[in-house]
Amino acid sequence: MIHYLQMNYKSSRDWFMFISFAADLRNTFFTFFPIWFHLCESVGIKLIWVAVIGDWLNLVFKWILFGQRPYWWVHDTDYYNNTPAPIIQQFPVTCETGPGSPSGHAMGAGISAAVPLAAVGIIPYCVSQLLHQQ
Repeated sequence: MIHYLQMNYKSSRDWFMFISFAADLRNTFFTFFPIWFHLCESVGIKLIWVAVIGDWLNLVFKWILFGQRPYWWVHDTDYYNNTPAPIIQQFPVTCETGPGSPSGHAMGAGISAAVPLAAVGIIPYCVSQLLHQQ
């Protein structure tokens, strides 16, 4: 899948890199949480809880599954006995040590995006609450 994405979506490389950066849980804690907490306290609190629990679950799943990173696995496996292993590009954001499956970036992006997307329906309520406080 990684090879397919890298070969067929080369022009989207910068977009994928930006999404990986933006979906990093560090940004959830230091950027998205303060913004959402200021806009609507209940959404901010839900966001931080979902991020903390999601990050903890990712740690537990990595401990249980101990999946290899595809960038290393592809060169170490016997899976490609008679065929050449795919050439997979590695970037600074993917150059991490430790188990790579499940992907913390993918889990963080999915989990951290779920709460704000669900909150879009209550934004008018949050705005009216902010206006009434002033």
